[in-house]
Amino acid sequence: MNSAEQTYKEKSKKHFNKQAAIYAQTWDGKYCRKMYGNVLGKIRQFPFVSLLDVGCGSGEMLAMLKKEFPNVEAYGLDMSEQMLNQARKYLDPNICLQPGDVDSLPWPDHKFDLLVCNASFHHFPNPLRSLTEMYRVLQPGGRLLIADPWWSDKIRQAINYYLKSPFNLSGDVRIYSRQEMEQLLAASGFGSIDWELIERTYYIATAVAGY
Repeated sequence: MNSAEQTYKEKSKKHFNKQAAIYAQTWDGKYCRKMYGNVLGKIRQFPFVSLLDVGCGSGEMLAMLKKEFPNVEAYGLDMSEQMLNQARKYLDPNICLQPGDVDSLPWPDHKFDLLVCNASFHHFPNPLRSLTEMYRVLQPGGRLLIADPWWSDKIRQAINYYLKSPFNLSGDVRIYSRQEMEQLLAASGFGSIDWELIERTYYIATAVAGY
């Protein structure tokens, strides 16, 4: 990991540790909550018995998933210990919450048949490495679902320019276009890639491992 990548990760961790206790009331928390219904609708289309939520934060998505699919083996990972502490206050204790880094997932190969990454991907400084690691822990035929912010070309370019500046304290790295996401997914081995824009504010991309 180079110094720039480490800096982004440290900023993300600090940002979410600071927000953890009030996350539901923050702009970030409200933005993410708008995604959950459509993300859950996509997930309903897939058969699965084990899942990992990468960047699970305060655990709202995991709580919804466990309520609807109570027999599923569920796991969550986040870099922010404070966000995980919030999640532990109300999540089913059978959900395994693990502090850690997406670039070094603490699970063996082919552990999960569904991996969800909601509003976290734009924080990953080495997206190809992150996707390769996600691919590793998915079973052949397992599905990856990424929901992340979307902006039109001119706005996205301006945001991405700002994110390279020292004024960016939140650890956001890059907002991706459809073409960029599809290329990253294909380059890391995923197939059957689908990309859908929702309300012109975020997208949901799904892909299958092992093809």
